[in-house]
Amino acid sequence: MALSLSHIQHLFDRYGSIAYSGEPVSQLQHALQTASLAEDTGAAPELIVAGLLHDLGHLLNLQGETPTERGIDDLHQYFALPFLRPMFSDAVLEPIRLHVDAKRCLCAIDASYHAKLSADSVRSL
Repeated sequence: MALSLSHIQHLFDRYGSIAYSGEPVSQLQHALQTASLAEDTGAAPELIVAGLLHDLGHLLNLQGETPTERGIDDLHQYFALPFLRPMFSDAVLEPIRLHVDAKRCLCAIDASYHAKLSADSVRSL
């Protein structure tokens, strides 16, 4: 089933207040922060949308709070793609699909990046 913009808004309205995996922000706050950072750096509109939607898979595949503490990898970076594909181009979908791998790559090549990660981000590697 494809998601419409109203479905996406409903997901954020209904589940956006869920804590972002033990972080001091909600899922919605994290999505807005990410999109805002992309916008502030002059990113293309598609990358700004990808920033907003990159963790939507968490809201589509609810695993409770901090699933990594229970050894669960919800594969959120892939989960939302079939729902978003009818509405968005690869310029939006590919950054969503690759954002976890990008974090892993950054951790492998930049110890200072890894040192800044939260405990949950480290567990999710």
